[in-house]
Amino acid sequence: MPVRSPVTLLNVAQNGQVPIPAAFRKDHALAHGGRLMAVRMGDALVMVPHDGILDAICMRFEEALRGSGASINKIKAQALQERAEIVPQRYGSVLLKRRTKPRK
Repeated sequence: MPVRSPVTLLNVAQNGQVPIPAAFRKDHALAHGGRLMAVRMGDALVMVPHDGILDAICMRFEEALRGSGASINKIKAQALQERAEIVPQRYGSVLLKRRTKPRK
């Protein structure tokens, strides 16, 4: 079985739709009408299959965050720092270099 790349370039259609590659749909059992959850992480958009278990985990995570006194800004800053370290190691520094100008 060929090794699949974890990164795929997608094109956004005029109506805002983004096609999900067949290999991803197969790997994650996504069918017509399936739902994805979009999560903004800094300037990145992460999409994950939606399911009840994930909802429950998210709710528990939110409760734990409230109980710990951690702020969302602190968590975002830490996530961005981790991402800045991990992305070049996994995918090479070319991905970070392409985004030299901030979005408007």
